[in-house]
Amino acid sequence: MVKRTDIFNCMSKVVMSMSKVVMKLKNFGKESGKNRIAIAILAVLMISILSVFFYNYNTAYSVKVNGKSVGIVREKTDFTQVVDSLKDSLDQAYAAEVVFNEIIEYSKVRAKKAEIYSVTQLERNLKQALDIKIKAFAIKADEKIISVLSTKAEAEKVLEGIKKPYIVDQDDIAEVYFSENVVVEEIPVEVNSLKSFEDTMKLIQQGTNEIKVHEVQEGESFWTIAKKYDIDVEDLEKANPGINADKVQIKQPINLIVPKPLLTVVTVRRSRYEDSLPFPIEFEETAALYQGEKKIKVSGKDGKQEVYVEILKHNGIEVSRVVLEEKIIQEPSKQIVLKGTKVPPPKIGTGTFGNPTRGMLTSRFGSRWGRRHEGIDIAARTGTPVNAADGGKVIFSGTSGNYGKLVKINHGGGYVTYYAHNSKLLVSEGDSVFKGQKIAEVGSTGRSTGPHLHFEVRKNGKPVNPLSYVNY
Repeated sequence: MVKRTDIFNCMSKVVMSMSKVVMKLKNFGKESGKNRIAIAILAVLMISILSVFFYNYNTAYSVKVNGKSVGIVREKTDFTQVVDSLKDSLDQAYAAEVVFNEIIEYSKVRAKKAEIYSVTQLERNLKQALDIKIKAFAIKADEKIISVLSTKAEAEKVLEGIKKPYIVDQDDIAEVYFSENVVVEEIPVEVNSLKSFEDTMKLIQQGTNEIKVHEVQEGESFWTIAKKYDIDVEDLEKANPGINADKVQIKQPINLIVPKPLLTVVTVRRSRYEDSLPFPIEFEETAALYQGEKKIKVSGKDGKQEVYVEILKHNGIEVSRVVLEEKIIQEPSKQIVLKGTKVPPPKIGTGTFGNPTRGMLTSRFGSRWGRRHEGIDIAARTGTPVNAADGGKVIFSGTSGNYGKLVKINHGGGYVTYYAHNSKLLVSEGDSVFKGQKIAEVGSTGRSTGPHLHFEVRKNGKPVNPLSYVNY
């Protein structure tokens, strides 16, 4: 390849030489015969040189792309055809529209035919000079790129796939949207920046870990908290190393390490459902009951109401619930409860025992079926009140082998009474009780063939016949 400056210098020298020849030709007639012949030959020679030069060196273009030299072409259109051809082949190879963002510079030169680059050479050099990108579609959340996919349809399919778990089988979903500003936008990217549908779904769903604080509510445990947030109990324990999982307190803060998806699906659900309407309670005082005792005089009955609510959830977790409308279907009926005013006996032993429950004596003290029966059995319906035979202090309240649910009361003077097989215990160890106070309800726990109260009286640790102290 010959540069234009080189051509200019060469031609300048030739012109100067020819000028001298011309001057000679002016004096051609004055010269001798030999000189005239020499001058003529020189002129012919110079014309031949110029003819050969211009024949071998034709006008061409040196091409630069993005500042890098890629070759020499005869015509500019020759190179643009190479660019278009390469783009078409890359479009097919990547199954996407390729973006070059090329800056092409042409410089006019003189070049021999052999110096003109072939299509193959131009394509190879062009690939090296180009910043090859493809048109793809980015999923953006609040201007931040989350993932890039090859087509807009695939990107939109991802967004629908993220929403789907939160709206499936939910006919009363009023709205579903992302809390972030989510858009699908066409952008040029490097080929290796593309992600598949599956990888993008996984990326958005798994997201990053986030630490939240949950305040313990009544009745909650590590197990119920873990279930609520869909995390493992083991992970919950790791996030709270200083907390005894078996002894969480109401309003105690619990750390949660929960997965935070990259997108937040907001669902607004509006639904109607029937709910109970709690009955009101009215109290009536009565001297027939001891202070602290209560008895239902008239049972209440819950009413019914239709509730129309709007429930807002973030990724399936309820964040708010607003009652839009309440309609009473059935009014509740009030419950009347008798409240005792009678002063109770002292919570100490009186020295006499009253019957611990009402019912029929079915088994006596002494030998029974070849074994010693250390108390008496009184058959009664499950739930029948069990009362303290005398005042005293509860020394045991819990489950005890064959006795089932058992209460023991120390009345002083060496006397202790046992109340066994209960369905429900109403006192705790350490409580002081008065004579006739309800301490349990009849049941059939432990080794029992049916609902009844097993009642024992012990004197200085030895069982004695209860029928010596009570009447059945």
